[in-house]
Amino acid sequence: MALFETYTEAAGTGGGGMREDLLDIIVNISPTETPMLSGFKKSKANATTHEWLTDTLGTANASRVAEGAAFSNTANIAVARTRLSNYCQINREVFEVSDTLDAVDKAGIKGGEYEYQLAKGLKILARAMEVDIVNGASAAGSAGTARGAKGVLPWITTNLSDNSGTARALTEAIYNDNLQDIFVQGGNPDTTYVHGWQKRKITSFSASNTRNVEASSKKLIYSVDVYESDFGLQRVILDRYMETDHVAQLQKDMWGIAMLRPVKHTPIAKLGSSRAGMVESEWTVVSMEEKASGAIKDLSTS
Repeated sequence: MALFETYTEAAGTGGGGMREDLLDIIVNISPTETPMLSGFKKSKANATTHEWLTDTLGTANASRVAEGAAFSNTANIAVARTRLSNYCQINREVFEVSDTLDAVDKAGIKGGEYEYQLAKGLKILARAMEVDIVNGASAAGSAGTARGAKGVLPWITTNLSDNSGTARALTEAIYNDNLQDIFVQGGNPDTTYVHGWQKRKITSFSASNTRNVEASSKKLIYSVDVYESDFGLQRVILDRYMETDHVAQLQKDMWGIAMLRPVKHTPIAKLGSSRAGMVESEWTVVSMEEKASGAIKDLSTS
C-alpha cells in the first residue's frame, strides 16, 4: 500500500503537487471511460457464484392440425431450462495520505488530499472493472486466490468469427456475415464495441450506411456512431479496453452486471499521522443468452 506524504509530493519533483508557480489544474490523461460498466443493466447477486436460468422457444415446427383432430398428449413445447453461472470477483483500490500532506496548500486540488485520492481511486476501480467485464477469465478461486468473473468475450462461443489465428482486415462483408449468423440463432444485435482501429474500419464502410448520432444522445459517456445494416441499426461504441483485434456485436439487453456488493468507500482505522481508505466492489457479468450476440476476432490492427 503506497503512502502519500510531503516528501513524495515535494515541489519541483516529477509528481509534485505542493504549491509553487502552478496552475490550479491537475491534468489526468488516464482513460476513465467504461462503456460496458456504465451501459449494462444492473441486478443483485446473492452468492459468490451467481446463477440464473435461460429458456428458448426451440426450433419452429409445424403445429397445424386437421379440423376435428383428436387431442394428443405428446408435448411439443420444450420446457427444459438451462442453468448458467458466473463467479463474483472482488476489485479493490487502497490509498493512504499523511496528515501533513492533507493539511498543506496544494496546487490543483480543491478540498483535501484524501478526498482527491478517493475520487481518483473510484476512477481506477471502474477502469479495472471494465477491463475484466470485457475479457475477464473465469476463476473459482480458493483460500488466498482471487475469484474471477468470465467477461463478455469469453462468454461468446456460438457466433464467433475467426481466421485460425491469421490476421485479416475487417470488411463490411465480414461484419454483416456475423450479424447474419447472430440473426439465424435468434439474436437481435444492436450494439458493437470496438477499439480504435476497428472503429476506423467501420467508419470506412459504405458512407450511406454510417452516420453520427445527435450529440444529445451520446450522454457524454462514449462516442457513438450508427451503422445501418440489413439486420437493424448498430450503435458503434469505442471501448479502450476492447481487445484491439476483436469486434463485439451484442444484443445489449442480454448482458448485465450483477452486484454482490456495490462500490463502497471504507475508511481504514487511523494509525499514526496518516489516513487510509479503500474502495471495493464484488460483482460478476451476466450473459442471459450468448447466442444473441457475436464476436469477430483475428483482425488486423494497423
